[in-house]
Amino acid sequence: MKKIVKFLAITTAVIGVSLAGRVSASAKTTYQYSYTCDNGGVLWNTKHTKKIGNMKDYPYSRWLVKKVYTKKRNSKVVGYYYYVKNQNNKKQGLVWSGYLNKALAQTPNQFKSDAKYLNYIQKVDSQRLTRAILKLFPNTQVSVKLSSLTANGYIGKTPGYTKVVNLGKLPSSSGTIATSLWDTSAQPVKSRVEKFERQLSEAGYSSSIRSKMTSGRLGIYIADDVNLSTSTSTSTSTRRGLPTKTDGEGRTTVYTIVYGIPTRD
Repeated sequence: MKKIVKFLAITTAVIGVSLAGRVSASAKTTYQYSYTCDNGGVLWNTKHTKKIGNMKDYPYSRWLVKKVYTKKRNSKVVGYYYYVKNQNNKKQGLVWSGYLNKALAQTPNQFKSDAKYLNYIQKVDSQRLTRAILKLFPNTQVSVKLSSLTANGYIGKTPGYTKVVNLGKLPSSSGTIATSLWDTSAQPVKSRVEKFERQLSEAGYSSSIRSKMTSGRLGIYIADDVNLSTSTSTSTSTRRGLPTKTDGEGRTTVYTIVYGIPTRD
């Protein structure tokens, strides 16, 4: 393999099974990218002759991306590999780029209907945390309008909705509810949602209460340390390969969950 690009020292974050990092393509241009591991991936030594690990065994660790390598056959490039080192420097090696997919999130105002927004939440990898939280409100419909109105995490004017409650700002015995999501940004979903559920109960929203929240709507917007995309296509989260210059720069972290009663739909 021949080295083609040398990266700056880059800290990357695995999100669920996703990887995010800042790539310096040249001295003048820097881009930000996010990736998702696809069913795990073999970690090779730098000579690509020995298997030294598997990415599925490190789904939630942070990595330092150092270099990009090409693999050639008959003088033609047939693959790309990233040289990565995890945060504690105990594991490093080459990972095939095909094991990595871009993890992107969209904002609620990019969707024109509740159905399209819910379809995005149900299909896109970056919305694993959103899907898990929605299961805590099994009988409450998601509103893309309410999600858009409160996407910045604060409740201002919410035309069409009354008695809007910012669930993420409710106090519990272990602190403000959404704080636990912030403090565990990009970590495994299960333990985070379990704590979130406990905090909701402490704040007066037990499972029995939540199951009866049928007359209202949920406004929800979660960008769990990912990049934002200008496209609403669910395929934007599954494209493989090296980063492209069209991807957005900078990662975003937002956790907004609100509940309101519609005055009209």
